[in-house]
Amino acid sequence: MADLLRINLLPENAQKANQQSAQQLYKTPLAGIIVGLLFLLGVGLQVPLQLNQRQLKNLNSKIKVLEPQQAEVKRVQELLLRLRVQRDAFQNLKTGTGSWAQRLNLLSDVTPNGVWFTELSLDRSKGLVIQGMALASQGPEMVTVTRLVQDLQSDVNFSSAFKQIQLESIKRIQQGDFDVVQFTVTCTVTPAS
Repeated sequence: MADLLRINLLPENAQKANQQSAQQLYKTPLAGIIVGLLFLLGVGLQVPLQLNQRQLKNLNSKIKVLEPQQAEVKRVQELLLRLRVQRDAFQNLKTGTGSWAQRLNLLSDVTPNGVWFTELSLDRSKGLVIQGMALASQGPEMVTVTRLVQDLQSDVNFSSAFKQIQLESIKRIQQGDFDVVQFTVTCTVTPAS
């Protein structure tokens, strides 16, 4: 059953030509040309790929050389940003009506007896922060501190530079032999227009 009968109806000279063309295909110059073209195509694609890899390697080495400089540029940009924020804060302080020396003088003028300041600072978020103490032996010290805040709020020359003046904290403590009250007043600076 493995041997099947094969019938070829082609004329004899056509049968030989068909077999020879299939067997001779690899021997023809066309096959050699096709193989050569495929080889050249492979080489032609390999050369730009290698050139691109060299260029990428060169660029990566240049990036490594520039990384320390990039870090320095970033540090300088951050420093510049901090300086601009400080400049803007000083400009905000400068734009208020009247000078700050006059405001600080007014602050000392409205300060009642028995009240003193322990710290004056300028905070970015809170503005002018006034910390101080009041003697409890001077009478109702809570009233004294509240009166100080009200006097600062009511004085137009002082309050014109601030959006809000408020008593942030007040606490009674023992300082040596004296009862004192610690307080913090915040004056939020009006933003520049």
